[in-house]
Amino acid sequence: MFCIKLRDLLPFITPITFLYLIISLGWRKEIYPLLNIGILIGIVFLLSIFHFFILFDKTINSEKGYRSMIFLSFFILVISLFLSIIQIFFSKNEEITNAQITLLVSLILYILIRITYFMRRIIYVKIHNPAFIFITSFIFLSFLGSILLMLPASTVKKISFIDALFTSTSAVCVTGLVVLDTAKDFTYLGKIILLTLIELGGLGILTITSFLSYFFRDGFSFREGIYISNFLNSKKTNNVVYLAVKVVLVTLTIEIIGSLFIFFSIRNNNFTDDPLFFSIFHSISSFCNSGFSTLSQGLYSESIRFNYLLQIIISFLLILGGIGFNILFNFFTYIWLTLKKYFYKVFKDEYIRYPAHIVTLNTKIVVLTTFFLLFFGTIFYYISEYNSSLEEHTSITGKWISSFFSSATSRTAGFQILNIKKWTPITILFTIFLMWIGASPASTGGGIKTTTFALALMNIISLSMGKDKLEIQRKEISSKSIKLSFSIVILSLIVIYISILFIIFFDPKKDILSISFEVFSAFSTVGLSLGITSNLSYGSKLVLITLMLLGRIGILNIAIGLLKKNKKHYYKYPKEYILIN
Repeated sequence: MFCIKLRDLLPFITPITFLYLIISLGWRKEIYPLLNIGILIGIVFLLSIFHFFILFDKTINSEKGYRSMIFLSFFILVISLFLSIIQIFFSKNEEITNAQITLLVSLILYILIRITYFMRRIIYVKIHNPAFIFITSFIFLSFLGSILLMLPASTVKKISFIDALFTSTSAVCVTGLVVLDTAKDFTYLGKIILLTLIELGGLGILTITSFLSYFFRDGFSFREGIYISNFLNSKKTNNVVYLAVKVVLVTLTIEIIGSLFIFFSIRNNNFTDDPLFFSIFHSISSFCNSGFSTLSQGLYSESIRFNYLLQIIISFLLILGGIGFNILFNFFTYIWLTLKKYFYKVFKDEYIRYPAHIVTLNTKIVVLTTFFLLFFGTIFYYISEYNSSLEEHTSITGKWISSFFSSATSRTAGFQILNIKKWTPITILFTIFLMWIGASPASTGGGIKTTTFALALMNIISLSMGKDKLEIQRKEISSKSIKLSFSIVILSLIVIYISILFIIFFDPKKDILSISFEVFSAFSTVGLSLGITSNLSYGSKLVLITLMLLGRIGILNIAIGLLKKNKKHYYKYPKEYILIN
């Protein structure tokens, strides 16, 4: 009976815990008494005991999902309690902040687990539109992030709601456009909130939810499988939770390895007091293609502007994050089977045949398109900026690496290591083109996507050759894919054109080239800017906020999700040919 009463109280624990975090972080003068290490330890300890009694209640044995949620919550709370006590024991008094942050993070994770369970049990059952859940998850996360960023404990000075919403949306949509100085205007806590928003936005809250759902060992509904498969661009629904787990684990693995490489690349620089946090922040920001930096001038800061090893590391993180998870998994499968083949051949004298079509046509198109864009982009930046922004890079190697970095970041992220104010007009126009194409499907980047551009271009060539269908490597591309590619191209240009008109109306004194650059950057969630972002009016900022959301979610996804009807028509009208050209 006692455990049943505790279980009845559990739904009230999450809002109370969240309210405590908001209040304790919302008043700067009272933050230290409320976030006193003793109080935090007491709260986490009580929550651990609370979940311990519920966990060993025999009446919930049949409810595996609920039991798994309780166990995962208990595990995280106990681990954080153990780590915080060790940090207190081995640290000095002024370093107790690390223990406080550990306990705060555990409480935030606890709230996230409860929200996950709520989404699986309530939202998936009540709401029947996958697009609606997909859209509202990003909007909800943007507004929640803006509230957290407005807390006095998150900022050095008071910021407006529009600026907080803009920053939060830019982080959630992994864009990188900023109206505030991340280094100077946000506290350490504010930067951690930004980093969390970037990670949740890059992977998608539905992916995180599915990852945590993997530990709720009661399986998942068919409808939930449809929702997750829509987000991960998967045609299958039977293994999407496992796919979500792979996405999260691969992401964390690459980000950890990236953090280590970045840390060792900056070990001889003394530009930051916390090189480990710098490494973690920029690794996550790079792989998620967000472009946020803890330095006021970003990677153009004089202290690391000529660190070419760092540029190479970040470039590859950008490429891995922007090439798409499906491509990464397909590539890893190919590498694994190749190693397995040679292992059996050398050590067991056996020959293993590859499965048919191990490297898919989609992978080939994405890889080749990405390669050509990077290759020709590098050459273009090298030639066009050789006597301009590349002049400060004295060595030939430095010029080529900087050109390669610019080619990689212009399609997906907002990092910059060149003086963009010295760019020639042709470089600006070419960068707009790269931003518009963007990254690949099912990735952390934006834009119309590489496959969309490739299919549209190849279809134009095919029509010019007099063919009535598109064929690639003895495979016919479906008419639906071709229609979708041209629809995305047209819709993107219409939305971009209307947005430029709105910003010209709100800020008529701004240069039209700068406005166009800003709009393309926001829609493609790139984050590059010619320096007008912070000086725009509230109306223009709202336009860019809308564009970032549209670019991250996908305007065609929104249109299909909101307008699509499930009814099938089993009839055909007579064909009519419209005069074209």
